[in-house]
Amino acid sequence: MKIIIVGIGKLGEYLTKSLVKDNNEVTLIDKNFSLKENVINSEDVNYICGNGLDANILIEARIKEADLLIAVMNSDEQNIMCAILGKTLGVKHTIARIRNPEYSSSINILKDQLGLSMKLNPELETAIQISRSLSIPSALKETTFLKGRILMVSLKIKQNSILAGQTVHNLSKKINGIIFCAIKRNNITIIPKGNTKLHKFDKIYLTGSSKSINKFLDYAKLISKKTKNVIICGGSNTAMYLAELLINMNISVKIIEVNEERCKFLSEKLPKALIINADVSNQNILYEEGIRDCDAFITLTGIDEENIVYSMFASTLNVPKIITKVNHIKLDGIVDKANIDTIIVPHRIVNNQIVKYVRAMKHSEKSRCEAIYKFDDDILEMLEFNVEKDFKGINHKIKNLKLKEGILIIAIARGKNIIFPKGIDEIKEKDIIVIIDKNDSVKELNDILE
Repeated sequence: MKIIIVGIGKLGEYLTKSLVKDNNEVTLIDKNFSLKENVINSEDVNYICGNGLDANILIEARIKEADLLIAVMNSDEQNIMCAILGKTLGVKHTIARIRNPEYSSSINILKDQLGLSMKLNPELETAIQISRSLSIPSALKETTFLKGRILMVSLKIKQNSILAGQTVHNLSKKINGIIFCAIKRNNITIIPKGNTKLHKFDKIYLTGSSKSINKFLDYAKLISKKTKNVIICGGSNTAMYLAELLINMNISVKIIEVNEERCKFLSEKLPKALIINADVSNQNILYEEGIRDCDAFITLTGIDEENIVYSMFASTLNVPKIITKVNHIKLDGIVDKANIDTIIVPHRIVNNQIVKYVRAMKHSEKSRCEAIYKFDDDILEMLEFNVEKDFKGINHKIKNLKLKEGILIIAIARGKNIIFPKGIDEIKEKDIIVIIDKNDSVKELNDILE
């Protein structure tokens, strides 16, 4: 597909790398590429130095031939205008990043008139993901597939855990309906087999129904008490969205923000939240505001290093759940080593949505990709496919399929039934299957076969 991206900030850079990796022809437009030479030099991309709101620049980028225009400049207004201009000049689909909460309802009403195929709000999507992770406090991360019918969680095996030393096969026998998708050990990702043993400090990725996941957590003594009170550091738009979601979940919310004007704004928008005008870097403030007694501590300031330091401090106080937002992709590996529970990268969340959308555009109804979730530093993908009659593995037992190395089938939906497959199970036409792909090689379903 031919894709034009206007704006080469963090999100634009991340999108470019992902979409090029997915074999798309990408053209970048930006006024200044001086700080992004690594993107230009390391990726097979076209680039045009200029204003994405200039019709001549878009024409130079061959806008009429493009399948998709993605506007991710710093200004919402510019992104909206760019999408309208692109649509007027003949591009088939447009996506715009729109972050201002005050625009949300208006854009929803005018979406079709503006010609927008999708609007992106990284702050809102980040808040939604954080609220989900608080629904299972012992999980590092959590996502759903098959329209919420199965759950994928990541967990860390602690030093004295009952899980350490046990094999995947034995644990699967004890708790029916769970699949071990992957194990991360010493920065190496493993697709486990039945005889694979779990080690202390492993990060494991587990799939199953909510009921079976909860049974596993109970067995592993990982059931945490329900989240009742949360401290949020930083009064960003993400914090505002998150506070609204948490208040609706009957969770008490306290936001600590250093800017007095921002505090006044948040107080008006969030009358049920407690807004504290103070500097989080002062440890006494955190003690006074009850960090020792909170169920979750979430850092959402605009500075990654501050978020990491505040979270590390909370970990020394054994706060039950710590969530850290980082904008620089390369920093999440550092956070992972710092004894911090959950790392949230907004650009990765939005990227997953766009890659899913692009793949849906590229492929016909046959074996189309319905969902995609990237995790583990983007090494692994979890993909959901419709099975159509062109799939070469139809009516074959899974044990007889020659799957590529690094591929694992983790769930099959057949009508109302969810199957957590064994070797004797078969894949049928009109099934929906969920797979793990370690090699980032699966674009359509037949790609899972050798």
